[in-house]
Amino acid sequence: MNADDIWAVVFLLGGAGLLFLRFYRRRTVRVFVTDYQRGVRFVNGAFRDVLGPGCYYSNHTREQITIVDIRPKPVVFERIFYEDAFHAPSVVSFAAELSVGDPYRAITQLKYPINDSIAIIRDQLQSVVSQSIANTEPETRDKSANEITAALNSELEKLGMQVANLEIIEMWSGSVRPETITGAN
Repeated sequence: MNADDIWAVVFLLGGAGLLFLRFYRRRTVRVFVTDYQRGVRFVNGAFRDVLGPGCYYSNHTREQITIVDIRPKPVVFERIFYEDAFHAPSVVSFAAELSVGDPYRAITQLKYPINDSIAIIRDQLQSVVSQSIANTEPETRDKSANEITAALNSELEKLGMQVANLEIIEMWSGSVRPETITGAN
């Protein structure tokens, strides 16, 4: 074999190697997971792991990476009407931060994690506040907010979601007389 034949074989092997790499690279995809996201990786349809922030290469023919936003979303529930423990008409309004606690559970249990959780929060909130009496005292409001947060989180944790920084904006009941302000008008 002379030198020209060796160079021809090397050239052909190099060309074949480049074609192989080109077709192999078509099957891989770069996935970027930012610091406020998590990636849930499934390999051949089975859960593999949750990816933290970074850059990942994925073979899209056998892997699927679903990106989940874990930033807290502010939600406001205004004027939710209910009957308190004395069966008096009552109203509560509150604001909170809703976020994803477990990305795997959130995407496998809910189609739209934030929107689907809002309905669950509404139902759970009415069942919790209907067992108590609305009180306008600041200490009672804080205690009620903590009770509501605990009840909501116990229900939402099953779905991979969580509520934080819950604050009662408005709470009144027909059974409690409103405070009257006296003074010069």
